[in-house]
Amino acid sequence: MIARMTAALILSVFGGMAFAQEVAEVPEGCTPLATVHKNECRTSTLLMCGQDRQVLTFANGRPDIVHFYDGDWGLDGFLYQANAQTRFERNPGVGEWLNLGDLIADGQDIEDGVLLFSTRVVKNREFVVQGAYSLSDEVVDLSGHAFRKGTLHRELQREGIDSSWLGFDLDIYVSEALGLFVEGDLTSHARDRDSFTADHTPRAIRFEGEPGFLATRSDFGCDG
Repeated sequence: MIARMTAALILSVFGGMAFAQEVAEVPEGCTPLATVHKNECRTSTLLMCGQDRQVLTFANGRPDIVHFYDGDWGLDGFLYQANAQTRFERNPGVGEWLNLGDLIADGQDIEDGVLLFSTRVVKNREFVVQGAYSLSDEVVDLSGHAFRKGTLHRELQREGIDSSWLGFDLDIYVSEALGLFVEGDLTSHARDRDSFTADHTPRAIRFEGEPGFLATRSDFGCDG
């Protein structure tokens, strides 16, 4: 998925990395679905791109990360903010990934596959990824829309290299009625390093025609 991205998309999302934007630029061929306003001045705009999904996340008006998903919200990969050439990309045809319908029906689902890590120097370094999704009965109201809250625990590691281990614990929010999947608070772990938690709690969701749709600065946690 990421390998097929056009140069125009990379430039539109990352070309102005040093500068804040007021409105998210929608990649060609994509339709914006909603913008989620989170704590710590973060917004995430959810897109439909053909049969696939993308999420553009901004922090303080600056591009932060782009997530790519298949049509069932299974992770396809992600691009880091600092460098458009730094990415994790799903190894196609390997393993199994989240199916949102199964998660809603069963309350749990898994991911088990391989992500390929690349930078300007490193190309397609394999990381084994394993994740466990779980939905609780807790329902959170976002601007009048009901989202079930759950958790995702994900681990990545190069096979046989203990020092490469990375772990992530995330809150997740799922709306069956809207067909949307939203990530919240994130705790990241790395071998022999202190864990770090970021408050990315979603506080509101905006749709086309509503104030804050496509905004890159959140209604929550921004200075000034």
